[in-house]
Amino acid sequence: MAVDRNLWEARGAQQTPTGVSVAIGWTAMIAASLVAAALFSRSEMPGRVLVVAVAAGAFAARVPDLRAVAAVTGLAMATFVGFLANQFGELTGGDGAWSYAVVIGFGAVLGIGYRFLRQVRQVRREQAEPLQVVADRPLSDERDVAVAPLDNAFDGRRAA
Repeated sequence: MAVDRNLWEARGAQQTPTGVSVAIGWTAMIAASLVAAALFSRSEMPGRVLVVAVAAGAFAARVPDLRAVAAVTGLAMATFVGFLANQFGELTGGDGAWSYAVVIGFGAVLGIGYRFLRQVRQVRREQAEPLQVVADRPLSDERDVAVAPLDNAFDGRRAA
């Protein structure tokens, strides 16, 4: 799955450099780790990992650079294992800390999938032709019946 860079260039949007995106993302993951540590005790690992996974998914849904998303997700996993599951930045040890960290990666994959689906929907919406109502004359009797498409189109447009 790749990001269509031509779509961003066509809109005139300037892409943020990867290093800046990684710095912003890692700052957000550290903030999420601090929030998780404040909300949940050391014995409540599922709550802690959920907070960090939601933050990683939100970052992945917002940032189009997959390299930055991969780097930030890896750093978030290491921060979780080192500081929320273990003490003093220790990345080894038991208690299945790395198995919890997989949930953070899954959250990032969900965020990437959401961004991809949103991008596909936007491209389809831009390429779709608008519905047009063509009437040469007003409808005068029951024989002149117009049939309109259903109102439940997947992209939210309604028939005129």
